[in-house]
Amino acid sequence: MPFRRKPIFPAAGFALLTGLASATLVAAQPAAPPLAVPPQEAAPKSTEVTMPPASAATLPAPDTVAPAAPVAAAPAAPPKPVAPARRARYDVAVIEALDKVTAESLRFEAAVGRPVRYKSLVFTVKACERSAPDEAVDDSIAYLTIDSQPRPEPGMPALAPRQAFKGWMYASSPGLHPLEHPVYDAWLITCRAAAPVNPSVVSPAPAPAPPAR
Repeated sequence: MPFRRKPIFPAAGFALLTGLASATLVAAQPAAPPLAVPPQEAAPKSTEVTMPPASAATLPAPDTVAPAAPVAAAPAAPPKPVAPARRARYDVAVIEALDKVTAESLRFEAAVGRPVRYKSLVFTVKACERSAPDEAVDDSIAYLTIDSQPRPEPGMPALAPRQAFKGWMYASSPGLHPLEHPVYDAWLITCRAAAPVNPSVVSPAPAPAPPAR
């Protein structure tokens, strides 16, 4: 049988030698230069000044402004009352009288301030007027007095008159303030102006003659 020579170093020793050789090769390589680090710029210094917190006692009091007193508004002037339109006054009253016994009636005119007799009644008109344009009802109103005074007998003294009516009469409402008499009745018809006097006739002036040529 041929003779085989055994290795001098075992397997473990060979592995150790291999590791040492690798370490020697790594240590013999030059070291890599360090990476150049750019110099860091200096951070700018802050100019902000930090003040210590002030206590509530050292804070200045805010300006206090007193509220302005409310200005009293001037009272509005009351609207000026509109004067009512005045009634138109007339100088003649038209009256109608009735004799209840004979059923005889008569319409007559009585001028303001002038007594007018109808049988045993004497009418005296104090005022006669028509309603104003702003009134709801177009009416005639007369203030008069009516005296009862029979005609005197021949040779006998006249009897004293006795007032039978005094006040306003309304043409549109004869029963509003009527004459209360056992024999006669009377009411207002209307108020009117007295008839004007006819003006004198004036002859027209002659026309001027045409100029001569």
